Amino acid sequence: MIFVLTLVLLIYGSINAYIGLRTWQWLQVIAPFSMPSPLYWLVFWLVACSFLLARLVAGRVPLWLSNVLAQVGGYWLAIMFYSVPLLVLVDLIRLVDYFTGLLAVVHLSALPLVAITGTLICAVIGTALIYGTWRARNPVVTSYALTIPKQAGAYQELNIVLVSDTHLGYTNGTSRIHKLVGIVNELEPDLVLIAGDLIDDDLRPFLSADMATELSALRSKLGTYAILGNHDARAEQLSAYRAELDRVGIQLLIDETVMVDDSFILVGRNDTTMPRASSGAVAPLDALVQDADRALPLLVMDHNPIRLADAVAVGADVQVSGHTHAGQMFPFTLITSRTYGQDWGYLQRESTHVVISSGFGTWGPPIRVGTRPEVVRLQLTFAAPGDA
Repeated sequence: MIFVLTLVLLIYGSINAYIGLRTWQWLQVIAPFSMPSPLYWLVFWLVACSFLLARLVAGRVPLWLSNVLAQVGGYWLAIMFYSVPLLVLVDLIRLVDYFTGLLAVVHLSALPLVAITGTLICAVIGTALIYGTWRARNPVVTSYALTIPKQAGAYQELNIVLVSDTHLGYTNGTSRIHKLVGIVNELEPDLVLIAGDLIDDDLRPFLSADMATELSALRSKLGTYAILGNHDARAEQLSAYRAELDRVGIQLLIDETVMVDDSFILVGRNDTTMPRASSGAVAPLDALVQDADRALPLLVMDHNPIRLADAVAVGADVQVSGHTHAGQMFPFTLITSRTYGQDWGYLQRESTHVVISSGFGTWGPPIRVGTRPEVVRLQLTFAAPGDA
């Protein structure tokens, strides 16, 4: 573990040293007397390490300082992700010129090239950050209409609102909750489902800002249910986390099955990356539903859609998931789409309807590029098999 951590820090440090050096060279061309070298490197490394610092000092410094470090660090991660390939491309051009003299042919010298390419890189990254911030802060409502060939007590229709991956904490705070509550309540849900990663690793900002009370403003006829995600409360925080949700009427399901209003079955699965939040083993889905009335509609909440085959095997009518963020930022969108086959939206496997949300919040960089945050509305219509 120590070896892996050391290797990661070396890679992270090397990447940032490369970015810092190229940035300094660009500054020396466009503004050679703007800042002494020692001051530049002090500021640079403070910014570059702010994401790590935010986690190291959490709980030891005022909440506002942790918020600032998390915000700066998140944006720096985005800058790092986008600047490295652009800088490598520029260095490849310079290498080609070294052997071919290509830039001399087009009457460009090395110094103007540094100024031009550096400025272009800043413009591209700046545009991505501005657009990505706007996109992340303007969620949409995505709707799906599904027909379930079963009867659900007195319900012929059910309006479910699905929320996932809010990542409440130092970066996504109470202002995000206000927007979420407004969107959800406007949809007038019968049932609200929170499909994991409600918080972002650390319970302290959730408690300090009393975010649970803000969530208590969610309105639904049949209540709000939540499951654990890979960024939710750790084992030592789990009892406090559950108590906080219980206090505001949000029922946390950890490998638990409930019958809702004597009309349908809801299963909340533990996350596959436990024991982050639970010291117990993850229960098989078939064991969770073995005593359930299978004539009733069966809804499964599973944060990570990687276990979709389990839901299909037990004949679940609906599975809702999150986790993927649909990649959150291009080009990670390409990675998640290959990893999951389908990392966002609706799909059907045999008789099981599956909805994977791209999530409401963000992790790391507080931006979205090539994806959109969302609240999902599921409009279920129930009918006897002969009437479907």
